[in-house]
Amino acid sequence: MTLFISVLLTLFLIFLHKRYKFGSDGVNSRKVHDLSTSRLGGIAVAGSFLISVFLESKSNLFDFYTDLILIFFFLFFLIEDIKGVLKPLSRLLAIMACSFLLVLELDLSISNLGVPILDFFLENLTVSILFSTISLSLLANGFNLIDGFNGLVAGFSIIVLAILMMIAKEVSEPEIYFLCNILLMSVLGFFVLNFPFGKIFLGDAGAYFLGLSAGVLALLLAERTETISYWFVLALFIYPVYELVFSMIRRKFNEKTKTSQADDLHLHHLIYKKVVNCSYFSRKELCNSATSVIMLFMASSSVLSAYIWIDSPATLFSICIIFMAIYTSIFLKLK
Repeated sequence: MTLFISVLLTLFLIFLHKRYKFGSDGVNSRKVHDLSTSRLGGIAVAGSFLISVFLESKSNLFDFYTDLILIFFFLFFLIEDIKGVLKPLSRLLAIMACSFLLVLELDLSISNLGVPILDFFLENLTVSILFSTISLSLLANGFNLIDGFNGLVAGFSIIVLAILMMIAKEVSEPEIYFLCNILLMSVLGFFVLNFPFGKIFLGDAGAYFLGLSAGVLALLLAERTETISYWFVLALFIYPVYELVFSMIRRKFNEKTKTSQADDLHLHHLIYKKVVNCSYFSRKELCNSATSVIMLFMASSSVLSAYIWIDSPATLFSICIIFMAIYTSIFLKLK
C-alpha cells in the first residue's frame, strides 16, 4: 500500500508541475538538468510514510508526538522548496530543534562509544543529548548536500534502509523493521520516477526528512540492541556525513567562503564534469544518472562493509577512515 500511495502522490506532483509549474526547481549554473522540474518529491516520500504509519498503526515508537515533530520539520523546509526564502541560520536552527526534540522523545542519547575518554563525557546526560542532537543534525544536512543528481539520495536511502531492515529482522525488532520497510517503500515509489530520467526531484524538504528519519531509525536500532555499536551507524552514513564535514572545511579554508555557501565543487559534481563522458548519452538526464551510479557504487562499499563487520567496532572505525581517505584522494585528484 505504501508503494502505491508514494507512486500516486509522485505522479500527481508531476502533473501539478506540468499543468501549473507548481514547485518548479528552475535551471541555474549549478543545476545539471535542462528543463524546469518539480522539486516537491519529498511530499510523496514523507506523505506516504506518515500516512502508512497512521493507517497501519503497528508502531509504538513513532507515536503522535514523534509524527508531529516530523510533520513540522517537513513543512518548514517545504517552504524553501516552494518559496526559496529560508536563510542558512533558519535552516540550522530548525534542524537542531527538531533533532533535539526527537532525541528527547525517543530517548536517543548516545552514551557509549567504547572509547573511555569519550564515554567519560557522554556519561553526562546533557553532553549525551547535545552530542546526539548534533549527530542527527549533521546527518540531515549531509543528505541534503548529496542531493545533486537523479537517484543519488533516494538510491543511497534504499540501500541503507534495506540493510537496517535485514538487521532489525535478525535481532527481532519488528517495530523498527516495519518503519524501515514503509520508509523504503515510500522512497522507492519516488525513485522509479526520479531515476534515471529525473521526472521529479526530492527537494530540500525530502532530503532533510529522509536524512533525519533514516538516522533516527539507525540510532533506535543501536539503542535497543546491545550488540550493535554506534560506530556501525557512523560507518553506515559516512558518505553524507563526511561530504558535509569535508565541504565545510574546504569552503572555510580553501575557497575562503562561508561554510553554508552553495557551490558545484562536491565530489559528485567533479565526477560528473571530469569522469562521466556525456557524449555517450543521448539525453543529459542519463548522463546525470550515470554520475549517481558511480557515487552509489562508492557509497555502497562502506554500507555493505559496515554490515559485514557489524560486530567489530575497530573495523567499523577503520571503514570510516578508509572511506574518508579514498574520498579525499579522489577529490584532490579531480580538483
